[in-house]
Amino acid sequence: MNEDAILSFSAPLVGRRRLIVTPAPVLELLYAYYYLKRRLDRDRDGELPWVRQLRENGSASVETIRRSWHQVEVMALGHELLLTACSLGYALDGTPDRFLADFPALPRRVLDGLSQIVEDLDADSPEDRDKTYEKLESQLELLSRPEVAAGIKEALTSLWAFLQPAWDREGRSVSEAAGRDLEAEVQLTGDLLSAVPEHHFVRFEGAADAFRTAQEEGGRFVVVPLYFASQGGFHLDFGGVDYVGYGVHAESLFAKQQSELSELAGKLKAFSDPTRLLLMVLIGRLSQFPLTVGDLATQVGVSQPTTSGHLKLLKEMGLVQVTKKGNRSYYHLDEQAVRGVIDELQRSLVG
Repeated sequence: MNEDAILSFSAPLVGRRRLIVTPAPVLELLYAYYYLKRRLDRDRDGELPWVRQLRENGSASVETIRRSWHQVEVMALGHELLLTACSLGYALDGTPDRFLADFPALPRRVLDGLSQIVEDLDADSPEDRDKTYEKLESQLELLSRPEVAAGIKEALTSLWAFLQPAWDREGRSVSEAAGRDLEAEVQLTGDLLSAVPEHHFVRFEGAADAFRTAQEEGGRFVVVPLYFASQGGFHLDFGGVDYVGYGVHAESLFAKQQSELSELAGKLKAFSDPTRLLLMVLIGRLSQFPLTVGDLATQVGVSQPTTSGHLKLLKEMGLVQVTKKGNRSYYHLDEQAVRGVIDELQRSLVG
């Protein structure tokens, strides 16, 4: 699961329905902005189609978005925009227009009610609650600065202008269909948590207990299937209402990731065997010498058939290349292929 795509925080809901499952373009936009903050300047492998299209066709929007990040502190912001929309009643608007029009003044309004918001949080101790208050106060003060608020408003407006055609074309309908599926599952099982996608972080043990407790105590839930999200999402808990967002393609993306990691694991077998690893080290470091199977067998201290088997596997993996001269074969390390495997492993583990 992408760590850069998860927002968790422990906003009031108009009405008394126990469960609302709905598209939410305001939250789609704010989550997409958050996602870009974490992904726009990182490696492009595996990025979402709309992010790729933004890079290729939305240069003006990209520049506007980047300008809104001119301060280091802004890059550290996480759930504050979602908090603002949820706590002030903008979350379920049919479009982001009202939120964008009002935005420059909204962080200050959240600050004015921050004591009550933090009081409602399920903190482990008064000390934790105080720390949360201080952190939120600092972040909302930043958002309240006129130049910061204006920059973020401009960025969000530009981003929505780019996203809206895809949202109108299919995003809303895809989100609605996913919502109907989730509601049907809840009606069948009576359990919202089990209906949430299997790999969503609210199903982790640390979050699941609190989630189930909220269900048992008659808590209210707003569930948003996110068209523009990846495998992550958000979970915000304000005033007895849990807002949960999940990517509508999260499970298929997880399956794709599993498949890719299975292929990577096969490549990593070359590095997991000491003899194969030593062979690659020798071939790489002694690249100025033409090395035969016999040379390599002597160096590593195993038989030629065993060495040949290892070299065959390395060749099939594309990590070594073979040059034939007469009846002899000479082995060379494909440095680009080796670096590719290492880079893929690094991206998979730490992004």
